[in-house]
Amino acid sequence: MVVLSRYGWWIAGMASLAVFLLLAGQTGALRPFQSTFLRVSSPVEERLGVLFRPVSDALSDAGSLNDLRDENNRLRVENEQLRNEVVELQRQTGELEDLRQALGIVGASDENEYVFGTVVARDGSPFADRVRINRGSADGISTGDVVLSPGGSLVGTVDEVLDGEAFIRLITDSQSAVNAQVLESQISGVVRGSPRRTLSFDIAQGNINIGDTIVTSGVGGNYPPALPIGLVVQVSGTAQDISRTVVVEPQVRMSTLETVLVLTSFQSQRLDLD
Repeated sequence: MVVLSRYGWWIAGMASLAVFLLLAGQTGALRPFQSTFLRVSSPVEERLGVLFRPVSDALSDAGSLNDLRDENNRLRVENEQLRNEVVELQRQTGELEDLRQALGIVGASDENEYVFGTVVARDGSPFADRVRINRGSADGISTGDVVLSPGGSLVGTVDEVLDGEAFIRLITDSQSAVNAQVLESQISGVVRGSPRRTLSFDIAQGNINIGDTIVTSGVGGNYPPALPIGLVVQVSGTAQDISRTVVVEPQVRMSTLETVLVLTSFQSQRLDLD
């Protein structure tokens, strides 16, 4: 009973103090004490502020760093998207230019028939130089058909045909050989590919110079005459030498070839050259 009595008095005392403080606060009796408490506690508050300000600043900086990191990630994604859009526009521009050139070739040669194809794969083997296009026998393409660039230069011949695709052996392939001649001097020879995917011009004798244009001769019936092949970039020996080395740079950069014209109206005789 004594313990309960002590708790009862303590509760009563606290309640009385609360009522006193409430009445005193409403009448303004505590205002002098409040001013004194603020004067005493103000230095302590300032010192605590100085002590904890670095922690507060660090937390604030951490939030700012997170915001900057998120913003950088967003800008990085947008930048990548813009670069990809530029690449796609460049690709489309290249295709449009190829189409424009191809339409010029087709329009200038009404007697010929062409099939426009897109390169979809390349042969990665060391000694072969072939590409695959997205057109085939269903589009009228046959084995042996002559293949041109959109600008009308010789690219190669159709080596294999399936229903919806065809394989083209480029003139830079090591098994390719084309009867050709020098446009300026009419000297005849054979343009051959190599394992290094370069072109050489085999001639017996004759005058040939760097910068001369090499075209198909039409001899043998494999190709129509006067198709551009490339330019002479290197000549070793003289006109009297029995064996000379002539290097030809293709008119078309085969490694970046994207579109082709397959000449379906020309009937190749397919005579092999040794």
